[in-house]
Amino acid sequence: MSGPTDEQLRAALSNPKNAPPSSQHMGFELIDFSIADGWAEMAFHPKPEFANPQGNVQGGFVCAMLDDAMAIAASVSRRMTIVVPTIQITVTYLRPTPLSRVIARGELLRLGSTSAQMQGTLKTPDGTLLATAIAAAVVRPFPRKAH
Repeated sequence: MSGPTDEQLRAALSNPKNAPPSSQHMGFELIDFSIADGWAEMAFHPKPEFANPQGNVQGGFVCAMLDDAMAIAASVSRRMTIVVPTIQITVTYLRPTPLSRVIARGELLRLGSTSAQMQGTLKTPDGTLLATAIAAAVVRPFPRKAH
């Protein structure tokens, strides 16, 4: 499989400046990933302006964090040679998400030539489950910048 080596991939993903602007805005921080097992774990650092009227993270931001985690898991499984734009996502909100560091884990369930199915979880650092998600996506080649 082409793409960066494990070390290159880890170095690239560990640099938050390589993350998309939306991920940077949510405070993306890589924790770990497995190419072979198709999962990725990362932290997000919600900003005060993400708050809903109750003072917790608004649900759209929770969905975005889960979407990022699942997409990164799928892309990592193919060494960042693909992207997986989401076509359907279902989020189950189990508890309010605090305005503090949270851990998202995405897992690739199935990857075909044109579609992917993924699942994700969002937890507090102590392991309290906040939200879950399942998603379907289309498989596209990773966009390369013109030189």
